[in-house]
Amino acid sequence: MRLRNRISVVCIGIAFAAIRAGAATLPGFSVQQVAVTSGFCSALALDSHGILYYTTTSGDLFRVDSLGASTKVAHVATEFVGNSGLLGMALADDATAVVHYTTPGPTAEVISKIDLASGKERVLARIWDDAEMAGRAVPSEHHGGTPAVGDNGSVWVGIGDFGTFLIASQPQWVAGKILRIDPNGDVTQIASGFRNPFGIAWDPAGGRLIVADNGDVADDEINVVTAAGGFYGWPFTMGTETPYPGAIPPIYVFPKVVAPTGMTRLSGQNPILRSGYLLGGFVSKALHYIPDIDARPLPDPIALVSRETGPIIDVAEGPGGAIFFATGSAIYRLNVPARGDCNGDGLVNVADLAALDAEIARGEHSVFTSTASWGCDVNGDGVISAADRDALLAMLHLRTRAVRK
Repeated sequence: MRLRNRISVVCIGIAFAAIRAGAATLPGFSVQQVAVTSGFCSALALDSHGILYYTTTSGDLFRVDSLGASTKVAHVATEFVGNSGLLGMALADDATAVVHYTTPGPTAEVISKIDLASGKERVLARIWDDAEMAGRAVPSEHHGGTPAVGDNGSVWVGIGDFGTFLIASQPQWVAGKILRIDPNGDVTQIASGFRNPFGIAWDPAGGRLIVADNGDVADDEINVVTAAGGFYGWPFTMGTETPYPGAIPPIYVFPKVVAPTGMTRLSGQNPILRSGYLLGGFVSKALHYIPDIDARPLPDPIALVSRETGPIIDVAEGPGGAIFFATGSAIYRLNVPARGDCNGDGLVNVADLAALDAEIARGEHSVFTSTASWGCDVNGDGVISAADRDALLAMLHLRTRAVRK
């Protein structure tokens, strides 16, 4: 099996320029800027109290206050070059962040815990990048991204192929691999054959990882990695190509360039986005929603917000299901439609009846195929039907009585 043909950086630039300009956001959804970042943002997370943290590629970890101001919590010794630097962060608990960064060179991948009160760093694992000579520098490209924290405190991290292709398939190299770092610092290679797995999310119910891998210009993938691990194809095959013998194919391949970035699993707290996963897109500048990761074939992810902001770097969910996402320079909140707001104007009133009647006239259908706001699913059963009209009438009646009182 031959290695896939490479496409030049010039072609990558052409691909960026060819994307159609113009914002596209689903009815009823909107974005609100909450902070400007102090440096190029690489990841964000929220604790159980809704306090927002973010990292920058140059090595800083910041806390954001209620007014949107940033306070530096910690700094790690890294150097931002290419795809290396401080690559990502996850919260182990309200007092501790887990970060993934490269040492200058880059020469090693470091997974550390940061005390969010003192800023003190405790290294969990320092993993040499070069399998042939510890401490020798490797290319700065494709070092992966944000870690994920498992149920037992283990940390999962994806590392890219350093832009050198073949070593992603070779077990002696950490490049192109998914690693598990146990609380005692032991490092286990779980899966191989990835190009640049920037976004990963832990699924506690399934005991598995959902991994978004960046393709060779095209062929961006979504993969499922179980405890059994395995080889996922790169550099011999990727995307929709016939799988390499013994390789595990992706569950989904984006038909257009997305450049997937950060990912989060939804907790069930958001009234509209109750389950599934959210995935950022750097090239698409979109926030992609995957309602059911186990659907086969996996339907196309839904772009809730597209080209409203710059390239999206990461996404996170906070208490009560609040959704935040980050570009390189700013952090935004995603506002979802209220139940009953069928026309997407931000209000729930009699004007929503006409929009709901138009949806009902299409026949019973999934909220995800709605031509109007997802607020048309008034009763929250995932289906738009006549039952939603009854629910909206009851809602308006209750509101009317409250006004009269």
